[in-house]
Amino acid sequence: MTTADAGDRIRLVRGLFPDLAAELDGALAATGGAADDFDAWLDGETALLRSTAIGSAAFADVLDAGPRERFERAFAAARTVASWLGLEPPQPEAFAAAGVDLGGLGAALAVDPTLVPVPAPHGLGVAGWRRLFERAAEDDGPLAQREGGSPLVLASEAEREFAILDRTIPGVPVVRDGGSVGAVGWTLRLVPAGLAPAVLGLSFEHGPHATLPEMLMLQLMRAVAGEPLVDARSFTWLAGALADGRLAARHVYDAAERSVRINCREVGNQGPHLGARPPIA
Repeated sequence: MTTADAGDRIRLVRGLFPDLAAELDGALAATGGAADDFDAWLDGETALLRSTAIGSAAFADVLDAGPRERFERAFAAARTVASWLGLEPPQPEAFAAAGVDLGGLGAALAVDPTLVPVPAPHGLGVAGWRRLFERAAEDDGPLAQREGGSPLVLASEAEREFAILDRTIPGVPVVRDGGSVGAVGWTLRLVPAGLAPAVLGLSFEHGPHATLPEMLMLQLMRAVAGEPLVDARSFTWLAGALADGRLAARHVYDAAERSVRINCREVGNQGPHLGARPPIA
């Protein structure tokens, strides 16, 4: 970060939080102005405040209070998850510039309390997602492992053709980001987040379906927020047919094993506990 960048961040925080700035000035004066660890902490805090302030301002431009709070909670949880890989979700205005209708998403949120905004990274690969779930397992939560092992379990077909499940959907706005694990494409859609799928008893042909990254990110966001994971007694179809169109992947949370499982079934398979979570873009 350049000296100019640091100055911009500090000026932003001073303008937003004058009382905090005065308190920090006093603390810095007490150290004699030579505390490197204090400077590092200040830089981290200003970066966080800048991100939060900009995100809140962007949502405030187009959203009412209720939807805005839900967006802010979702982005806060997503930032925590992404930070485990050294990534950060794009700012709301970046999604808007890519073609996401924040106002339309806010209107949909206002009439459906089950919808959750999910900033999802596509392109992390198997290794990236496993790292995220292993990090989540370190916390005493719904993914904590009692006897070792990974909290993300993939069927052989899903692992072999993971790239199909990991990619973005044509027509959905994407914000590209070069991160520590390679090029990542971020999407922002609303995903129905009831404990069971919004539409049950249907085969894979009855979509549209949430992507694998959207479902995995939704589960990690819920874990971070201390909320119960979805699909403990149901299965959700995932976008992207496998095995030359014969198979499709489905998502389930195994509460007994505290793991998220991705297994595969024929696209015509259907049952009372299997269904879709049609996203809203």
